Amino acid sequence: MIKTVARRQCLNRALAVSFALLLSLAGGVSQEALGQNAEVIVRIDVDDRSEGSIDRAAREALENVLLKRSGDRALLTHPSVSAALETARSNLSLYQFERVENRTRFVAHIDESLIESLIQAANGTLWAEARPPILLWLVVDDLSGRRFGNTEEERVLWESLSEAFDQLGIKLRRPLYDLSDSVLVSPEILWRRDFGPIVEASERYGMTHLLLGRLIGLSEGRYIGEWIYRDDNIERAVSVQAASTDALIDPGLDMAMEEMRRQYAVALSDRKAMEALRVNVRNVVTLEDYRAVTTTMANIQTLVSVRPVAVTGDVLTLELAGIGDAETLVRLMASRSDLLWVLTDPDATEGLVLAWQRP
Repeated sequence: MIKTVARRQCLNRALAVSFALLLSLAGGVSQEALGQNAEVIVRIDVDDRSEGSIDRAAREALENVLLKRSGDRALLTHPSVSAALETARSNLSLYQFERVENRTRFVAHIDESLIESLIQAANGTLWAEARPPILLWLVVDDLSGRRFGNTEEERVLWESLSEAFDQLGIKLRRPLYDLSDSVLVSPEILWRRDFGPIVEASERYGMTHLLLGRLIGLSEGRYIGEWIYRDDNIERAVSVQAASTDALIDPGLDMAMEEMRRQYAVALSDRKAMEALRVNVRNVVTLEDYRAVTTTMANIQTLVSVRPVAVTGDVLTLELAGIGDAETLVRLMASRSDLLWVLTDPDATEGLVLAWQRP
């Protein structure tokens, strides 16, 4: 009797999910159907509320969001993006002002879909949600010898570097340079680029993406030196001879950001022309599971639509439009804990498989 009741319950659940599927087959589940498009809100300090201040602040706000979402400064030079920046005020969904501590702020509301469309038009990339920080090790060779770059003299350099990376959507961290670090790493080890102990010391901070700066201090604030980017898969270096902080920072920044985009950004070109990607989701038993899974999938960045196509036992099959390959989908879902990857090879017999983890 108990077994019979259990079978009926399972059958009823399956029928409920199948019924929901039939209701959805007429059209895909889009982001718009599940909720309003997300907006980004940016606040810019302004001197007044003049037309000129509004135009400048609107351009700065749109530029800031494009850089933080793409991680690519070259994007701003594309004709489509340049044209949008020239008419930035008209591209805002809303703007207003606020007063904070006797300061006037311009508050810009920018539609996420606008950002994605501009990045797509420029054949650019969009950051996936899960991207790690970079740990900066700095060593300086000056008149007093080789030392850690953690003195007051390097404060402006650190602040400029940190701000530059943050503007491009990547957090920069620096070690403590305390006794625990000194046990493994010395200025000489940094100067020799001995990455064995450097990597070991970095494990304390849980970071594998490293940026090493080896700088020779000259007169009048000038430097020559080298930036080395390293992670588990690659090591790259670029030489620097600079007469300003920006000139010193830019080569290392560009090199590191290029590698981070290669690993953690996704392309947005021709998304609507891509073939739909089919995904099987296990553990979809109840109608609540079905609703949660389809909503979660529809909220993935860059996705155009989700179309349920089949229910087989507890496996829900979905077609995703707007994401062209499995690698991109894995990157976009890397931070999720409710949908776990079982198979990521689209050529496998079962195809792409996820497992739904109920809260």
